[in-house]
Amino acid sequence: MSAAAAAAFPNWLMLERFVFRRDDEASFPDASAAPIRASGTTSWGAAFTVAFVLAAPPRVSRLYAYLPGFPDPRKQGCVAVVATHRHLFLFRPEMDYRTRPNGSLRRRRRTPTSLQDDNSKPRLLALRSMGVLCGGEQEFAVAELNLFKPSRSEVYADIYLLRSSSTSSPASGGEWTSMRVPILVSDDNPADDMWQLCLWQTDTVIPFNKYLCWVDYYRGILLCDVFADDPAPTVSFLRFPLDAFPDTHNRSKASSWLYRAATAIDDGHTLKFVDVARNGDIGYGALKPGAGFTVTCHTLTVTGNGMVWSKDCTVTSDELWNANPPERLPREVLMFPQVDVDRPHVVHFLVSDYTYVMKKMWVVSVDMSTRTVESIYQYTNGLEDRGTEDADLTQQKSECPMSFLPCEFSKFLQQPFSR
Repeated sequence: MSAAAAAAFPNWLMLERFVFRRDDEASFPDASAAPIRASGTTSWGAAFTVAFVLAAPPRVSRLYAYLPGFPDPRKQGCVAVVATHRHLFLFRPEMDYRTRPNGSLRRRRRTPTSLQDDNSKPRLLALRSMGVLCGGEQEFAVAELNLFKPSRSEVYADIYLLRSSSTSSPASGGEWTSMRVPILVSDDNPADDMWQLCLWQTDTVIPFNKYLCWVDYYRGILLCDVFADDPAPTVSFLRFPLDAFPDTHNRSKASSWLYRAATAIDDGHTLKFVDVARNGDIGYGALKPGAGFTVTCHTLTVTGNGMVWSKDCTVTSDELWNANPPERLPREVLMFPQVDVDRPHVVHFLVSDYTYVMKKMWVVSVDMSTRTVESIYQYTNGLEDRGTEDADLTQQKSECPMSFLPCEFSKFLQQPFSR
């Protein structure tokens, strides 16, 4: 293989979380357009094929699914992107419980009050609380974490864990196990940490260093060493470097999940945190006249004494708008920050126009060190996307905008790729 071919795939991807379901061969991309593909059969006998259309950031990559034997897509979502780490990609085909042949699997509550005898019972996993982490020697772990909150001063982590192997008990590799463990909090203000955990809602799960990290963008990170064996994984709470924390369950006003992101860089050894703080009192929507925002970037570094946040930069909307004309940077709030894995001084944002229900959106790449826009391209075209192959994407993103998923599995591939 030539050197050009070996380096043909992008080093990392910004993957669209929306899955493009195409059940006819004419609309499903062929191998020339989507060379990375896989086929399989579910446990209930439905065949499926998935294919990736790859693009180098800031362009967005896509996942297509061919699901002719799956339920009607108008009635339920059939495939969901769950997580990715290094060469692994985790997605979930959804089962139609009404047509399951033996009808044996029933919907169960997500978190049982007792975990002692729950390993043998079928249960539904919460996608937003699941992650995957690669270890050494092809080892990997898939885990779900939920919080058990018996009182304001007492919070535990309920962990459901699947490991490919186990050093303490090799026979348990490949089997689901469950455990309930205490959560370690800081010594500075343990009572307030516990209260923040009582209000916890997981927004995403990301791999960082040796940890799987459950993130609540209103509060902070739960770090879990899922490969620990003494005798169970430990879970610790780390606050985000924020000036204030909410003291209620109400998440609708701030909508912080739209404006914050944590991204692992440097082969997973460093964590970047970006916070876009709106000046107005609107959670989601167009900026009011005279309103703006402030972008703050932090880096989390692991030291011998623990983990330390350090501020990288702070940039206001006025500074960005003064440095970039409107055709390069629309005068709206920046959403879903995504740090460039290869060039962490660059952050990619999604910007929306709010004129119509079917929204036009752009991906804007900003060099935070110079406050200049490197590139901008239109991602959705609003009403003009009706009747096109992107109509379902534009409708979904307009109704429920989502972040992109950073992936690195592409650098493990050794096939030609055209930009």
